[in-house]
Amino acid sequence: MIESASADCCVFAKESLAVDGYMVSPSAVHQRTNSHLKDHKEFLKKSKDSLLSRSPKELSLLQFHEVEPHLQSNPYITSGYRASLSTKMCIESAFWMTNETINIWSHVFGWMLFFGLTIYDLLLLNIHASPFDKLVVGLLLGCFQISMASSTMYHTFSCKSEKHFNCFLSFDLFGIALSLLGIYLSGIYYAFWCHPCGILCIFQVHRMFYLSTVFFIFVFVMALQIPKFKASDNLKMISFVCWAAYGVIPTCHWVVIMGGWENPIVAKLLSRILNMYLISGLAFLIYVTRMPERFFKGKLDYIGSSHQWWHFLVVIALYYWHNTGILYIEYRMNHGCVNDLRL
Repeated sequence: MIESASADCCVFAKESLAVDGYMVSPSAVHQRTNSHLKDHKEFLKKSKDSLLSRSPKELSLLQFHEVEPHLQSNPYITSGYRASLSTKMCIESAFWMTNETINIWSHVFGWMLFFGLTIYDLLLLNIHASPFDKLVVGLLLGCFQISMASSTMYHTFSCKSEKHFNCFLSFDLFGIALSLLGIYLSGIYYAFWCHPCGILCIFQVHRMFYLSTVFFIFVFVMALQIPKFKASDNLKMISFVCWAAYGVIPTCHWVVIMGGWENPIVAKLLSRILNMYLISGLAFLIYVTRMPERFFKGKLDYIGSSHQWWHFLVVIALYYWHNTGILYIEYRMNHGCVNDLRL
């Protein structure tokens, strides 16, 4: 009896199955499964066709909440983020409209500007300066070009991966520090150009003291970027601010030893130095406060955000400083050191 019942159950199991409380034959289940698989394949085909019809840009632009944490530095920029891209796609993305496009091209323009000025100043500008003076100008513009190139690379390849983000961020910070170093070295070199130092003018005490201090500050600021020191972002920012503010000391010293406003060169150039600080200070204020996008969240993702204004003001500040240096050289070529009132 038991064997007969078991055999009957096996036969019944082959002939019918319970589906949702109803008894259906295996052939019906097989037909339904095939139908579902066919529908699923059709859906996948349509989805694939839809994806293939979309541009890489459409596939790769994300919202703020979709990107990895290392890219979430500004919550007021809500869209236009690039996904993790290959090197080739990162380069191609420079020609898309993303929230990095203007950041990339503003400093491509900056690099082209300072490269052109290098050619013009050293080869075409008719100023009878010494080879060493021209070398100083060339080094200054070289620092500016490296700064622009480093920034461009950072904004182009920062989306590749977190490792690349940190790597190119270090390059970007190095470029900023190098541009500051170039500003200081050129400013100090020319500010104490005419003062006697005994044997060789380049080794005069004032100039060498300030050149040495700004170089050591540069090394210190760069050392803070080394990961093993684990310096906080706030400490890194404060170090840059203090380094920039340090320029007030040699400026005040220069004004005093030149005799103050009574000296024509002080009256001519001090206002330009103050304007340089004003432009740089405005750029930094916009950068840290994230204005104006904090008041228009999601409205300035592609055009008009704080980082874009920061880029434009940095280019303006560096160009302004270059012109100040050329103005100083022209003045010295025409007037010499006769207006240095006292030491």
